Amino acid sequence: MPENTLYVEIVTPYGMFYAGQVEMVVVTCKDGEIGILPGHTSLVAALVPGEVRIKVDGEWHYALATNGYAEIGSELTIIVVSAAEWPDQIDTARAERALARAEARLKDPSTTPQEFNRSTHSVQRARARLKVAAQHASDS
Repeated sequence: MPENTLYVEIVTPYGMFYAGQVEMVVVTCKDGEIGILPGHTSLVAALVPGEVRIKVDGEWHYALATNGYAEIGSELTIIVVSAAEWPDQIDTARAERALARAEARLKDPSTTPQEFNRSTHSVQRARARLKVAAQHASDS
């Protein structure tokens, strides 16, 4: 393993999304972003829908990741999320429809507390997808 890299795995219920040596990875947490370099202190971080940035051979690669967690170590970081997509894989029309549906449920007075929580998460996922697609669709 090269001294100036760490091994990163991004895993979803559908399989391995990414695995490889990286110079740095940045994940989105509830309170902001965490940049992970080789030698990072061990910790576990809860992830929210947002951008994942992966630096390989001096070049940044961008992806969308949804809720999950990152198990961070000095030489290995494992990111487990519900879903991950490269910007060009994001169906923006579908994300826009999901956002509209979720926002409508949030405004509906008959929405139950459970539906409200699910809709809040749906809004976060859809907004994150649209943001990553808009910023990086031509980068991947």
